[in-house]
Amino acid sequence: MYYKDDWDKAKNNLLAFWEGEDIGRPCMAVFAPRTGDSKQFPELQNGPWTGSMDQFGDDDVESITRWWTSPEENLKRMEYWFESTYFGGEALPATYVNWGASAAAGFFGSPPHFNKKSVWFPVVIHDWDEWKWQFDEKTNKWWNVIKGIISYLNDHSKGKFLVGMPEFGNAADNLSLMRGMDDLAIDCIESPDRIAEAIRFMDTIWINLHEELYKLTQHTNCGGGVLPWMSLWAPGRIDQLACDFSSILSPSIFKDIFVPEIELMGSWMEYGVYHLDGPSAMANTLDILLGIDKIKTIEFTPGIGFPPTTTPEYIPKYKKILESGKRLYLLADPKEVEPLCGALPSRGLYICSYADSREEADRMIQNAYLWSKK
Repeated sequence: MYYKDDWDKAKNNLLAFWEGEDIGRPCMAVFAPRTGDSKQFPELQNGPWTGSMDQFGDDDVESITRWWTSPEENLKRMEYWFESTYFGGEALPATYVNWGASAAAGFFGSPPHFNKKSVWFPVVIHDWDEWKWQFDEKTNKWWNVIKGIISYLNDHSKGKFLVGMPEFGNAADNLSLMRGMDDLAIDCIESPDRIAEAIRFMDTIWINLHEELYKLTQHTNCGGGVLPWMSLWAPGRIDQLACDFSSILSPSIFKDIFVPEIELMGSWMEYGVYHLDGPSAMANTLDILLGIDKIKTIEFTPGIGFPPTTTPEYIPKYKKILESGKRLYLLADPKEVEPLCGALPSRGLYICSYADSREEADRMIQNAYLWSKK
């Protein structure tokens, strides 16, 4: 692979990760500047997506929209990121369409609002009795824009980088935007049948569209799939499962209303990765998630304003995940990598971090063998 000359080694390590083998350290993605001043390094989340938005005025709607929707603009930004980035360990040169975590809300009637910091989807379901679910794959504007970008990236990858799925979002989190969190929380008690109807409609489409994109990109992705923002490749169908809305739910409501959605979405893929967002969601849902067979890996993000990844209260939860037979994925600052390697078994563990130089990235990966032995 052009942007990652040790792809064969990384691929073998990732296969070992999925097969439950120990490579002597955790799987690790360590991103760093390829050369030069680290200040020029376009960090993944903000660099390719919003890093150069200052060139536009706030009222320049046409330019801002083109930034998000043009296939050529997307490829140009991502190629700059690939060329500027050193992909250490199992880090992958992989791209996707990033309209936030709930892009499919746009497919179902919440028109995306493109701005200089994000893409937002407004509340559109004000009265369930007046709402009608509809989707036509051939004519739906926003699906065809996203499919066009993915197709363009796929056509131009040519063995240089991988192309992953957009974050369409699960029905629960899409509904929290389209309906509003407060009203959706009330619906969980007063109108659970409306939520169940929405889940059946949205998730059937989710599966069909994912299968279409998987077949489109499978050859580009070396016969498998890739979850780009986690830099995670698998030899089959892989994507993110989630329910960020669960942070405000009781375990019983989560289990009764939203676990069926997780199981339905999980039925499409062989390598389901659950995004567990914050300690509240962990407290409400972890025991339930451990009982869902379709979830193969749990990725935990503490979230802004909460204690960091290495907080001692999290460690028993991490061990519980690994002891259950599931894999654990953690985002970590560089200073957190050593204590995580020392506290957790390396088998089934994936740590994603960053460094200020490629030398520092390589040193972190080599040290991880020693830290894991300790």
